[in-house]
Amino acid sequence: MLSFLLFLLALHVQSQGHKCPSFKYPSFKCPSLLQKSSNLARHGGPGGPGGPGGPGVIHQTWKRHELDSKSRAWFNSWTAKNPSCQHKLWNDTEVEALVRSKSAQLIWPIWDGLLPVERADAFRYLVLWAYGGYYADIDVACLVPISEMAFPKETDMIVGYETGHHLTEAERRGARFSRTDQFEQWFFASSPSNPVLLRCLELIREKFAWRIESTLELTGPATFTDAVHEFLEKDSPEALSNLIAGHTGRSSRFSKRLFPSESLYRRGNLTMWVLASQRVSSPGYSSDDDPGTPIVQHHFSGTWK
Repeated sequence: MLSFLLFLLALHVQSQGHKCPSFKYPSFKCPSLLQKSSNLARHGGPGGPGGPGGPGVIHQTWKRHELDSKSRAWFNSWTAKNPSCQHKLWNDTEVEALVRSKSAQLIWPIWDGLLPVERADAFRYLVLWAYGGYYADIDVACLVPISEMAFPKETDMIVGYETGHHLTEAERRGARFSRTDQFEQWFFASSPSNPVLLRCLELIREKFAWRIESTLELTGPATFTDAVHEFLEKDSPEALSNLIAGHTGRSSRFSKRLFPSESLYRRGNLTMWVLASQRVSSPGYSSDDDPGTPIVQHHFSGTWK
């Protein structure tokens, strides 16, 4: 018993030596659709600073705080359209401190083994798990104020499809996608302590141990999509019955999307709103019934390279 108490004391002392940079949340609330964070305490993990007001923050990251003219214009679009939101640009030093502080046992031990783009992937999951809010890549522009985005107010997480319909396996290979029903991760939102994001971090650690070399598979859309699908398929009899039916006829197998877009899904105490691909300006493979009004514009500038 004594040795166990000493072990806990050592962990406490170690954690005090690595402080995440101070991140003050404003007293006002960003027009947020992610305010139902009280239920998330049941899922464990740290809550957002300031309680339910925490999710009203826009998070982005770049190597340093200085941006080129194009990136600055995209970055400023978020501030201009959302003046009541706090807007945080994390540089590499701050990202490293966040990981060291908030994921000391899961991601920090493998940090040196991740490429810069893989670190950026891990960061986006971790920062929203720790603090909640909205995440956007630096080459994503805001087209619609958050207060005017048509999300249900009870939403705990917002994700977007990368395609307008379920891809065939041939289409998936041709597009070089990792999954046939893939979710993009250049823009998404979440309340803090979301178990879906914690699962993303767990998958990264597991796949790292499996020596997965593909960035898309290790930290990118494959991992994000897998975690989202685990949530959607949990306790979902209709998903299981559709899968079984799909196996009975190979010619039409898996031809339909199991979880249509522009829909709210509830699993236990957690809810998720799924955006159509054109909402997040995902090019190609669109669908006639896919809403065509984008809320963000992804410029695909390849800033991760």
